[in-house]
Amino acid sequence: MRTATLPAVRVTPETRVLIESALREGETLSTFIEQAAAQHARWRKEDEAFYARGLAAAQRLDAGGPSITADHSLARLRVRAAQAFGKPLK
Repeated sequence: MRTATLPAVRVTPETRVLIESALREGETLSTFIEQAAAQHARWRKEDEAFYARGLAAAQRLDAGGPSITADHSLARLRVRAAQAFGKPLK
């Protein structure tokens, strides 16, 4: 697969200094920016999918689908937390 070049990005001198100060040993500005852009693109896709699942759940609920009360959800979370930490329930 061939590589592609992204457009140049203009930043303030302060931003460039900030980014350069975060570079690790042997890391270049180009690799840092590439990795940051890819990570943010993955995060954005996950965020969009999360939002779509939330909308679908709201539509199912509006259509009379099954629901769980907040008290029931909190009780289940308390059980899971107690199991995870090996403590008895209160």
